[in-house]
Amino acid sequence: MTVYYLLLLLIVGLGLWIGRDGQGRAKRALYVGTVTLALIAVASLRYGIGFDYPNYIKYLFPQIRALPWGELLSSPAEPGFTILTKALMAISDTPFFLYTVYAVLTIGIVGYVVYRHSALPWLSMFCFVTLQYFASSMNLMRQTLAAAICLLAIPYLQKRRPLPYFLIVLLAASFHKTALILVAVYFLTLLPLNRYTAAAYAGGGLLIFLFSDFLMELALRFTNKTYTAGTVFYEGSSFSYIVILILLAAGVLLAGKRLLIKDERNVVYLDYMIYGIFFSALIVRHSIVERFALYFMMALILTVPMMVLSLRPDENAPVKSDGKFRSDKAKAAYERGQRREQRQVYYSVLAGVCVLCFVHFLLAANYKFHNTYPYYSIFSDEARSGQEIVYIPYGSDEPFQGLYVEE
Repeated sequence: MTVYYLLLLLIVGLGLWIGRDGQGRAKRALYVGTVTLALIAVASLRYGIGFDYPNYIKYLFPQIRALPWGELLSSPAEPGFTILTKALMAISDTPFFLYTVYAVLTIGIVGYVVYRHSALPWLSMFCFVTLQYFASSMNLMRQTLAAAICLLAIPYLQKRRPLPYFLIVLLAASFHKTALILVAVYFLTLLPLNRYTAAAYAGGGLLIFLFSDFLMELALRFTNKTYTAGTVFYEGSSFSYIVILILLAAGVLLAGKRLLIKDERNVVYLDYMIYGIFFSALIVRHSIVERFALYFMMALILTVPMMVLSLRPDENAPVKSDGKFRSDKAKAAYERGQRREQRQVYYSVLAGVCVLCFVHFLLAANYKFHNTYPYYSIFSDEARSGQEIVYIPYGSDEPFQGLYVEE
């Protein structure tokens, strides 16, 4: 756990050093670049952690290595991942090299998105680690890369530019086909977000939740049979797995009016939070639905800072007051008091968000989310001896039997 605490210390400490916002191109670049490199180093040097770590090494990488170029489409993995991995193997086929490249791609894209679009870069990186998207990148390697790529599509969705949006989504789907769900999202976000669409989302979501077993069994007739009833992926996860994520997404929705006043195109982020809450709630019925929730809830690294910053008072803006004051001095005192209250609200919400995120991180460590806790590096005794890291689920004495490479 020490390495994760050091990462969080770097994220917060360096964020305080460069300033509370990290505004200014040079400061943002310094901050995001430093944290991104630290995250890449930790992800690259890992050993044996993540459910799919041994499966890639034992099965998928050797399969891709053995396939001739003309038969790559017969690989069990998506074509983008297969072709890129095959090309990388021309340089080196060592797991360390391959994992390093994919860490650079995934975390590098996240760093770029934070640099370009985050209202508070340090809070975005804090959310990325504590809300388990960093852990996901070390387990669901292909899908987390796909989700990171899809973050690049959001600005084009906001600007209603379908061609680059769909091209980015298709690129993401070439690494994990579940990204194709974002094709439908383009058309869903054309609907206005009002009380009627909110009621439709709520009603439809409730019906799907109530009949999720029937719908899941129906879907399994045409998709992967690995997720059939009785498997850990068909069964639901603990509510503790998603409660804080849902609370944060709900907080963003409550701040929706402020976000829309700042930029009406932020309605896309509000839509993402609605879809994220819907899929996250379904996780308590079927764990596998997390595959779809990831594409929406990963946007929390951008929406949470937006929500928090919307509460910070503008020190240069006039304070609204309808009362009559006996003197300019009394009016100035009133304005100071109002700004002080606004600052207290802002810092209280900021502190509350950080506490919630950190609690989620502690829960993840306790329940060993993504099998990335504790952390083992290639320099550990386990790595030197070639020992396989066996995951024992929380509250069980039996080792976990993982999926075959994210199927």
